[in-house]
Amino acid sequence: MSRNDTSRDVACTLTEEQERERSEEVRSRLIANYVGFEESGDGLRIRFDGTDESLLAVARFASSELKCCAFAEYGITVSPPYEETVLTIAGPEGTRQTFRGGLVDRLEAGAP
Repeated sequence: MSRNDTSRDVACTLTEEQERERSEEVRSRLIANYVGFEESGDGLRIRFDGTDESLLAVARFASSELKCCAFAEYGITVSPPYEETVLTIAGPEGTRQTFRGGLVDRLEAGAP
């Protein structure tokens, strides 16, 4: 699938209960390692510290997101000097806004 594939519907398939559980997962696993984010034209780059714990938490998050937000493309980058783990989320129009409101706002609210 291509980022330019506009035929994909931008919609999360989680129930309200699953969404509450996911919120708790985000708070418990990702917030402690959150560094910041940047917006791009079709998505977001979300930065976390460069620890093993952070890399594993981001990988778990991306793996679970594939099940409910299959419209998006997920990438994890860890580059020397290994000071950051970067989660890139991109997709059709609306992807950036969906994850900005659903994920980044939660991370920003819980960040020290």
